[in-house]
Amino acid sequence: MAYLDSGDSGCPLLFLHGTGCDASDWMPVIETLPSEQRCIAPDFRGHGQSPVPTQPFTLTDLANDVLYLADYLGIQELVIVGHSLGGMVAMEVAQDSSCVVGLVLLEGWTSLSSAGSAFDAGRFYGSLSETAIAQIQRKSEGTRNRFQSKVWHDFWESVKNFDAYAYLQHASIPIYEVFGEIGRNDLTEDKLRIPPNPNIQWVWVPNAGHYLPHECPVEVAETCIRCLVPN
Repeated sequence: MAYLDSGDSGCPLLFLHGTGCDASDWMPVIETLPSEQRCIAPDFRGHGQSPVPTQPFTLTDLANDVLYLADYLGIQELVIVGHSLGGMVAMEVAQDSSCVVGLVLLEGWTSLSSAGSAFDAGRFYGSLSETAIAQIQRKSEGTRNRFQSKVWHDFWESVKNFDAYAYLQHASIPIYEVFGEIGRNDLTEDKLRIPPNPNIQWVWVPNAGHYLPHECPVEVAETCIRCLVPN
């Protein structure tokens, strides 16, 4: 399992990327944080520099990979920052491990069914340039093409079946639910299926779509710091 590891102080921030992305997509955020802040960013199976699996695997397996990495690095406490799929994996990790002391979920869906119709169309890439969009699309397509079709299909079925509503209802750690505001409408918050919980804070980022680590790394870094040093 490939991973980046920088900085040497503070409660570690562990960054989990979205589908078709990899650890390098977090660099704009990591470079905004204090240089001494410990930041760890793995590549999920078949993404980035990590090997491509030939056997079936699920979202839960990705969560177990994260737990194994934390154990390997001897980490006792960490805050997980997850984008999209990475946010879903982050919740799976948090419900299985007491070492997670905070979550920053960047459009890390409670369930995929809640994500599909929550926003108006046309907001996916937000305000990114055509060049940036093309780079994201090339990387995503290249990653997807590494997998045997059945391996990917079975994995994606596990993603579609994921539902974190019950976990979020009872979570006792600070959780920041961060969304781009482009495409938000009167029904968005209801459709996102985030239960009432005093430990959950909503963060809306103006003029942003889905790819928050690329579009607004400063705002993401600020939210990470807020989670590290809760009020």
